Parts: sequence; structure tokens; C-alpha cells
Amino acid sequence: MSKTSILSLLVALFLGLVKAAHAQNIPVQPAQIDINRSDNTGNATQASPRVTERQAVEIARQRFAGNVLRISLIGEGGNQRYQIRMENEGKVFPVFVNVITGRISGGG
Repeated sequence: MSKTSILSLLVALFLGLVKAAHAQNIPVQPAQIDINRSDNTGNATQASPRVTERQAVEIARQRFAGNVLRISLIGEGGNQRYQIRMENEGKVFPVFVNVITGRISGGG
């Protein structure tokens, strides 16, 4: 092997390592879920909630003072929401947070 071939091989290896190292620094975007996509059975697949239970509790606490007693996932499809039972000064009330939009309904 000539010096030029060895040098070309080393440069190619170095550039490959640099590209691999650079690729590791690129943030990975979360997967997008198409809620209208069908599975192999022809049924629409259900999308993962965009608002987590923890986020729903934070949203409810930002709007209403009180303690969270319980959280439940209720409804189906686009009407799916978290029902959060809250208590403030002896009064118990529900707060609903839409799973897709994070929009609040109900409450104190």
C-alpha cells in the first residue's frame, strides 16, 4: 500500500468518526403520531396522550388552589380527558384536562 492510499484511508476513517461524533450531538425529535392512521385490521390506532398525568396536574394546580385527591383518564378519542379530583378548604371539585389540548373545563 502506498503512502497516499494509507493517508486517504486514515482521512476517510477520521471523517467518519467526526461525522459519527457530530451526529450524537443532534437532538432527536420525538416521533409524531398520526391519530388517523389505521393498523392492519383497518381500525384507527389510538394516539398516545400528548398531555401526561403529571402535566395535567400541573395545569390544574396553576388554575385552582387545592390538593389533588385523585386523577383518572376518562372518555374516548378526541374527548379523552383527565378527571382530577381536587380539594380546597373542605370543598371537593372536579377539574377536567383535555388529553390532546391541555384545555381545562370544570373546577372550583
